[in-house]
Amino acid sequence: MKDDYRINVRFHLDNSEEKKAADYLRSLGKSRNQFIVEAVTAFIRRENQSDSFSLGDIRQMFREELQAVSISQPQSEIQRSELSEQEQAENIQNILDDLAMFD
Repeated sequence: MKDDYRINVRFHLDNSEEKKAADYLRSLGKSRNQFIVEAVTAFIRRENQSDSFSLGDIRQMFREELQAVSISQPQSEIQRSELSEQEQAENIQNILDDLAMFD
């Protein structure tokens, strides 16, 4: 058995997407084979990562990031420098409610 796996690819130049891909491959400054290997493995990595990233993960990330965020106001409008725990919780809940629209 050979150690190579070979495929042939045909591009129909009357199809704009296929022509665009063919033109790009022609313009590469590196091996087309190497480019295709890198593209396929990048696609596989992205596909595997997207399966493990849930809406809950996004919400948790927002919670963590929002805890460190402070909003600036003009000096004349500042009455106090920190939000109460209840105000912080309400702000976080408002953002999570907004994110729920994307479910």
